[in-house]
Amino acid sequence: MKDYFFILEYGQWLILVLSILALYLVSSVRHKTRLKGYLMTALSRFSGAIIFLFVDLFAFVIANLIQTYIAIRGYFQNKAAGEEFSKSSEDIVREAMRVIWTEGDISRVGEFYSDNFKADYPFPDWGEGLEGVTNLALKVREDLPDYREDIEELLIADKEVIVILKISGSHPTTKEKVSFRDVTILTLENDKIISQRGLTDLFSLYLKLGLIQMPQTSD
Repeated sequence: MKDYFFILEYGQWLILVLSILALYLVSSVRHKTRLKGYLMTALSRFSGAIIFLFVDLFAFVIANLIQTYIAIRGYFQNKAAGEEFSKSSEDIVREAMRVIWTEGDISRVGEFYSDNFKADYPFPDWGEGLEGVTNLALKVREDLPDYREDIEELLIADKEVIVILKISGSHPTTKEKVSFRDVTILTLENDKIISQRGLTDLFSLYLKLGLIQMPQTSD
């Protein structure tokens, strides 16, 4: 054991430095920094296991290997949890508009909208909750084939996301391309859209659909 005394003598300081650094990183409020702390903890504990192995302190070897496993397990669990809840309001809104409105995949409405969702638009009442969203998504694609939404501007204000959209599709009769703008305000809570309101350039839409005509000017 005396032959390896220098390993214990100097190795203990290395473990001390690594342990302090690991504790500092783990105590951070930043998710990515904490993840580094878990890896540093695993490194310091594994180093301890190696050193205690040289000096035949097997109980400490086992203890440090167990702590190494716990630290690595904590890293992967926290990494997975962080990825699950790291979606921002912008990410949720962008994905909802792509999946539900542009691609028309109404089977995923529940991923983005809450059960108590409410819409405030100058349209007929399509209902509330997930059923209301589904009805509206089906109706707009029926009235305007090839319906899609493209985000031109997006602003975030606390729980609300303000989006300026270019909405486009095909004329239901002539199949000509039709486009108009919409300003939408979405409110999010617990990573779900709970309400949506806005203003649509219906004048441009109805004009392009031939539902109204521009007044003729007299010479």
